[in-house]
Amino acid sequence: MVRKLFASLLVAFTVSANEVSFRSLQSGPNSLSTPLHDRGLHGENQIIAILDTGLGWDNCYFLEPDGSAPPYNTGSPTGGLDWENVDHSRRKVIAYNYLYSCDQYPGAKGCEEAGAAGSFDNQGHGTHAASAALGDKGAAIAHDYADAIAPGAKLVVQDAGFIGGDNCSHRPGIGCPVQMLPILEQAYKQGARIHSNSWGDRQNTGPSGIPPTANYPASARDVDAFVHDHPDMLVIFNTGNWGSDSKPAAGTVSAPGSAKNALQIGGTRAGNREDDVLAGYSLFGPTKDGRIKPDLVGPARVIGGDIDFDKNPNTCDMTRQSGTSWSSPSVAGAAALARQYYTEGFYPTGARNAANAFTPSAALLKATLIASARRVPYRREGLIDVDTLPVPSNEQGWGFPVLDDALHFAGEARKLRVYDVPRASGLAKRQPLVRRFRVQTGTPFKVVLVWTDPPGNRAVNATVPQLMNDLDLVVTGPDGTRYFGNGANDDRNTVETVAFETPSAGQYAVQVGAEDILQGERQGYALVIVGDVSDVSAGKSRSVRH
Repeated sequence: MVRKLFASLLVAFTVSANEVSFRSLQSGPNSLSTPLHDRGLHGENQIIAILDTGLGWDNCYFLEPDGSAPPYNTGSPTGGLDWENVDHSRRKVIAYNYLYSCDQYPGAKGCEEAGAAGSFDNQGHGTHAASAALGDKGAAIAHDYADAIAPGAKLVVQDAGFIGGDNCSHRPGIGCPVQMLPILEQAYKQGARIHSNSWGDRQNTGPSGIPPTANYPASARDVDAFVHDHPDMLVIFNTGNWGSDSKPAAGTVSAPGSAKNALQIGGTRAGNREDDVLAGYSLFGPTKDGRIKPDLVGPARVIGGDIDFDKNPNTCDMTRQSGTSWSSPSVAGAAALARQYYTEGFYPTGARNAANAFTPSAALLKATLIASARRVPYRREGLIDVDTLPVPSNEQGWGFPVLDDALHFAGEARKLRVYDVPRASGLAKRQPLVRRFRVQTGTPFKVVLVWTDPPGNRAVNATVPQLMNDLDLVVTGPDGTRYFGNGANDDRNTVETVAFETPSAGQYAVQVGAEDILQGERQGYALVIVGDVSDVSAGKSRSVRH
């Protein structure tokens, strides 16, 4: 009986740890395989920025072998944020940026002196978020307990401070109102191409008030504007959390994750359950203008590194915490592996070839993750499991990403075709492009279209569509049946998908067109096709990679 009880406790402990995340995000819930790690994809040469309460960089999951402190950046009241202090040779933290330093805010309550004792993560949230994305304890890359899915990735820390709350993000360095553009610019200059956020914009709502949700404030518009101007920067947010395990209300997702070009992540793992159950507190869409949110869901109950609790200079402290705050960095780690797949030339052959390497756009990374997604079958409501809605839905978007379901490796029947088309050679209005493929049975066939849209209007709570450039996906089957992206003529979303779990064998035509272009002359896009496919022909291709 004692042995059985101990085993049960161990299972419960492990289910909540990165021990599950690093497998499930590669090969699916309840899986033990690590197909990307087995092929040397651990996030090497990828840089993730974490904007949060800071980092306990002396934790063993982030510490340098020589124990040295990371390079610091602060700023000034008139000169903005510094960024030049970066050391890419470090194994983990290449830059530690103070967004609420006493240099910038002299005399301000809770401002931080760069490098001083107590000036790092004084709350723990940021350290735990970073641990979920890229924590790496012990021997570099080799898996140790609670290592994250991307142990080979490097980290840009953006420490926004923590003073117990404000009316915007509870992190004063982000600003009130929230100021996203200089923060994203700093991380971009330091080499980050994946930016993870686990916070929401309260939009000047006091501590006792309920902030607006699912809307399009200036902070969301700024995210869209930045990604539009920096199309290789993937910005990730969590949904936020409901106050209980009862069913969240529709339209409760937070901003700025409600932005069109952001990847917003809800949560799985109710209690000690696995990633095949949605967490009861994971918030729902749609946005006020009718867009599907979240985009995906990820692990929301994680054991990982945390700040030093026992004042031990050689700390490996860990905590177990629940919330969608850990979903977004977990998926950011998965995105780093997908990005590495492209930057190290695994596409299109499925084997590493430097001659095939290219830099993917944020739209391509987003499309790849969505193409890899599986519907999470259950949602926790109180103490019972209920069936989830068909995807895409405002419960879970397109589902839980399983990288091996999209990324092709040599010898596999399932193939991958990607078209990463920049704006300059993108689609003009009503000039559709058609590609044809022969599809075999026995493997799901999925087509995903994503584009980085220009920023929307400045109407915070508008219900009119914020979509500027409306692309459409239509797939025609062997019998002539036409299948529309998201099941209908969609004039709201920047993601459209058509999926066949059991496709009929034969020739399929994939058409991408621009129904309307309100800004610019052309619209770039990313198209991802997964299945047992072979090329028949392509129209006049303007793709970067195919």
